Amino acid sequence: MYRIDFHADDYAASPDNSRRILELLLAGKVDSISILPNMGCYEECMKMLRENWERFPKKPLLSVHLNLIDGYWLSSGKSKRCIRNSWERLFLYSLVPGPKRKQLKLSYSRELAEQLSRIRRDTKDLKDDEQRPVAFRIDSHVHTHMIPLVFEALEEALAQTQLRAGTSFIRCSTEPLAMFLFTPGIAGTIRPLNLVKNIVLHVLSHGIRNKLEKEGIQTGRIFGVAMTGRMDSRRVGLLMNKMRKYARKKDAHLEILCHPGRVSDNEKCEEYGPDDTVAFVSDDRDLEYEMLMELAGGKES
Repeated sequence: MYRIDFHADDYAASPDNSRRILELLLAGKVDSISILPNMGCYEECMKMLRENWERFPKKPLLSVHLNLIDGYWLSSGKSKRCIRNSWERLFLYSLVPGPKRKQLKLSYSRELAEQLSRIRRDTKDLKDDEQRPVAFRIDSHVHTHMIPLVFEALEEALAQTQLRAGTSFIRCSTEPLAMFLFTPGIAGTIRPLNLVKNIVLHVLSHGIRNKLEKEGIQTGRIFGVAMTGRMDSRRVGLLMNKMRKYARKKDAHLEILCHPGRVSDNEKCEEYGPDDTVAFVSDDRDLEYEMLMELAGGKES
């Protein structure tokens, strides 16, 4: 179904990060958010979301932002063990054969089940603009659920929690590439690593999307991989018409992925992995906040 959402990832990364996303929600600039389930500030941030819910001019779609990169293992109970992973490590784990792979999948499925259940429990009484319970949606921090081992663990977690039948949407990280290479003002501004990420995620997502759509779960398309971390107003503005045409052609739900929240320097702590210690406090997050304030909130968003 054709739809365009301006989307904010990483709600509950920190209180200050979440307050910035709340500002956008209160200004009607964000259509959907993803909530990190396993950060130390989760309960405080969920309290802020619930207290402001009736003030939002449009109620956002909510997704579980599954996190196997950093934060805390919810499945370890009160021991407060930090997760320390990277996308590359999780992908390599997918290639491990035999009992070790089975053991890893079991560990991840237990953790994902805890994360899914936590968000479901804490959002099931929230109502959308039509006064229906908010839909249950899923994506992941740095798109790790597109990795075969993690997606298999997610399937097991959904079965274990009996949430599969109630899941309306699982993000598939498919983004068109040609327009980034051939659009004047865009070509040459994309980091080579992000182009590689675009291609890898596109390949990994293909089979997953077909499987999910056969089961009646929406998957959509995205805009925000090739320009990860720097979705600035100028370049997003140059591409928006092409992205709209692309979404219409595919009759797809298009998420414009942004990271407008910013962790304050005094909020840094052990729960952030090496990459997020840099990314969560980046000045580029100010650019994405400003882009949403400038461009989001139109009729299609």
